[in-house]
Amino acid sequence: MYATLRKPILKPPKEKYKYIIVIDTELCDGCQLCIEFCPENVLSVSHNTNTRMLHYTEASHLENCVGCQSCERICPTAAIFVHKEPVE
Repeated sequence: MYATLRKPILKPPKEKYKYIIVIDTELCDGCQLCIEFCPENVLSVSHNTNTRMLHYTEASHLENCVGCQSCERICPTAAIFVHKEPVE
């Protein structure tokens, strides 16, 4: 085959995903590391407490989540999980 210099005009469409953050409130110790490391300010401190009387983290702006999983990686108690679902 011959080499070509032709390039596509449009970029191929990227698959779009919706990210769901699941927080186990009983495991969360309220250290707020996930809130500090989130680049999009998705997480915040809840006004409610768990059974250990600690204020846990909640996903307040889930629509801004980009799926970087920084919160999942930094959590010392492994209380946060990020799930990716395709949007159709």
